[in-house]
Amino acid sequence: MPNKKTQIPDGKLLDALRQHLFDIEPDLIVLEGVVAILHSLSTAADYIEPIALAPLAHLSAESLEKIFEAWRECMAAASSKAAAR
Repeated sequence: MPNKKTQIPDGKLLDALRQHLFDIEPDLIVLEGVVAILHSLSTAADYIEPIALAPLAHLSAESLEKIFEAWRECMAAASSKAAAR
């Protein structure tokens, strides 16, 4: 029985890779929002307390970890399929 995260049955690799990319999209949207907020803060003349930036850093870190995990799963799936050929 194939491991769901690394081995994908024949004919399903493209679908699995596409699904991983769709799974990444919400986190990319979050990061896009964080970048917009940081850009707005960078143009403000007011001093921003470091504690106010902590939630943005935490949110970004969570999104990046999810994106990297999905990327690693894509690479593992593609690598295991290439090695099987």
